[in-house]
Amino acid sequence: MAALSRTSAENLQIQAQLDRQAARKQAIGRVVPYLGLVFLFVFFTIVTGGLFISPKNLSNMVEQCFTMCIIATGAAFVYAQGNMDFSIGSACGVAQMCGAILLLHKGWPMPLAMLVTILIPVVTCCIVSTIAVVFHVPVFIGSMCVRSLLAGLLTIGVAKQEIVVPVSNWPIMTNGVFKAIVQVAVIAIGVYLFHFTRIGKWAKAIGGNRNTAKQAGIKIVQQQFLAYVLLGLCVGIAGVFQLFRNSTVSMGSGSGIEFNIMLAVVLGGFPMSGGDKATLPAAVIGAITATLLTNGLSMWGLEPSLVNGVKGLIFVIMIGLSYDRSAGKLVT
Repeated sequence: MAALSRTSAENLQIQAQLDRQAARKQAIGRVVPYLGLVFLFVFFTIVTGGLFISPKNLSNMVEQCFTMCIIATGAAFVYAQGNMDFSIGSACGVAQMCGAILLLHKGWPMPLAMLVTILIPVVTCCIVSTIAVVFHVPVFIGSMCVRSLLAGLLTIGVAKQEIVVPVSNWPIMTNGVFKAIVQVAVIAIGVYLFHFTRIGKWAKAIGGNRNTAKQAGIKIVQQQFLAYVLLGLCVGIAGVFQLFRNSTVSMGSGSGIEFNIMLAVVLGGFPMSGGDKATLPAAVIGAITATLLTNGLSMWGLEPSLVNGVKGLIFVIMIGLSYDRSAGKLVT
């Protein structure tokens, strides 16, 4: 009995130590993304001689943050489940192309054309989810296949000539106040759904342990489809405003969005595997950080290929630092 008591006491001590380590690690994880954001802001301000904080560049970064933050809001629900989608960039480009064609060549009313623009990424995201659920194909492979298909459609659609949108005909779509209202509304709704409803709680439960979530009665397939629908909606909304911001649809429309979102996830401290440590504000902070990083590297004078290389290196480093290699622990 005495030996058992000593063993129980030792287990309790080990558990308490692990609890303290986990709490300390979690606290550090919450602070680091904000410190990284401040560091990048100060660093690029210094190395660019103040050009980084010029009114023109700040305005440009606000525009870039608009797209990233909205898509990151929807992506949080998918990544919280431990899933991903590599097709959202191409889906955004195809959506812009279809919206521009309906608006300019088919004479559709602007609200109706933009509704179609929003719905196209919803459909493509649902296709990715369907491939994973019905055919049991990993989302990584399924989304890459959908991405290739969409990229081909975009290339065919604008191969002969880029589509130019006369943005002056719809000034509301470039109005800063209107865009700020939309952005705040999307993020606010996302925070509410993610942290105060079953949608977000169940998404994190699925990311934590799919088998346990299934045994708890969570309809995993239904929740996965819902998460991809939310992602598609956010990609569509961002695509609408990106169309009027760029005023042109080309083969490069939407390119790089999927990787920037993945980079935003890791920079914000959002776990790639999902689970209960996932928070939507982390995804938004990561989106802002990724925007500052991309813009700052360009302002610093790096070539676009080098910018992507540096971002890829940072992504690998962050994954290496955040990946949990511990084994045999009592708590995670």
